[in-house]
Parts: sequence; C-alpha cells; structure tokens
Amino acid sequence: MQPGVDYYLERLDAAHQTNRFSMGPDLDFRPLKSFLIQHALSYQDANVAVTYVAALPPTAPGERARVIGYISLTCSEVDLGGMYALEDCVHANRYPSMPALKIARLACHAEYRGRRIGEALVDLAIALAADHIGPSVGCRFLVTDSKARSVSFYERAGFTMLETEENQARPEPVMFLDLNKLDLDPANDPGIPVLETAAQEAAALTD
Repeated sequence: MQPGVDYYLERLDAAHQTNRFSMGPDLDFRPLKSFLIQHALSYQDANVAVTYVAALPPTAPGERARVIGYISLTCSEVDLGGMYALEDCVHANRYPSMPALKIARLACHAEYRGRRIGEALVDLAIALAADHIGPSVGCRFLVTDSKARSVSFYERAGFTMLETEENQARPEPVMFLDLNKLDLDPANDPGIPVLETAAQEAAALTD
C-alpha cells in the first residue's frame, strides 16, 4: 500500500471513522486503541498532542474516511546522559537536555500490519520535524519510548537507543534520531520513496 494512492496521511478530525480501529487481541495494545477513539481529539483541541492518521478514502457518498493507522506527536526534550555530543554546536553540550519532538503513540490496524503504514507515519513525523518544526523553533531530535518489541522497527527508521544501563534496562527504552544528520533528498537514496511522499504530505498539512 502506498500513501497518497491507497490511503492518505491527514491530521485527525471529527470526520474520521475511528470506532472500527482494531489492534487484535493483545491486551498491551488496548490503550492505543482507546486513546484514538476516546482521547485523541480532546488532546488535540487542548494542544497537548496532535494526531495524524493513515485513512482509507471513502468508497461511497456520505462514508467517513476509515482510520487504519495513527501517530501522535508532542513537544518534548531528551536527556542524552552525556552519551551523545553535538559536534556542530559544542557549546550546547553543557545543557542537560535537548529539544525534541516526541512520538507519543504509534499504532496500525491489525488487518493492515506489514504494509509499511507505520513506516509512512514515522516518515511523516521525520518530515514534519526536519522541514517545519526544526527550522521554525529549534528541534534537534525526534524521540520515542519504544516498546521492546518495536526496537528493531525504529532502528530500521534510523533511531538509536540511548546507551545507558538504566535506559537499556527499561521496558520502554528511549530511542532518538538526530534530525541534523538526515539526508532527506530522495535523489541521494532511491530506497526511500515513502519519505519523499511524507515530506510532500507534511508540506500540504502545514500550508
């Protein structure tokens, strides 16, 4: 499935159909489902977190766009514990934490797993942070508290686990991506067409 073709990346609004969102029988996923259905819009209205969805286009008049994946983003910071230094701004290394955009929640409908929807949503977050948030207010990192089962997923997206013993022992370790070390030009890496699409989606969402 391709974003912009089979589904669309959009900011969540009341017109989206969320009540059919299912993550399967795993109880660990239940909070992700309930957040989308019960709380995501109120968090958004309160400027606490903004949610972007992967939504299937309606197939009949009056039908609502069905949500098959989502990502919630919020302002945050990351304490690198002295384990990662900024080579391009040495003076900033004296601060205990760095500005970051946080992936607070990421989920995909059970029926659509394995179709790179999660990757497309993370690419959207990267594009938003690198192309819009960072240049506007200063945002060096994209961070998340990853579930142990998702560490390899985030590593494939370019994230690094914070290498402290305390963090590595956590059930949801902190992982980070240095936005200043990204190459977002698809011409330099033909293997990331989704990121190009995500950057275009990000531009459309912020226009």
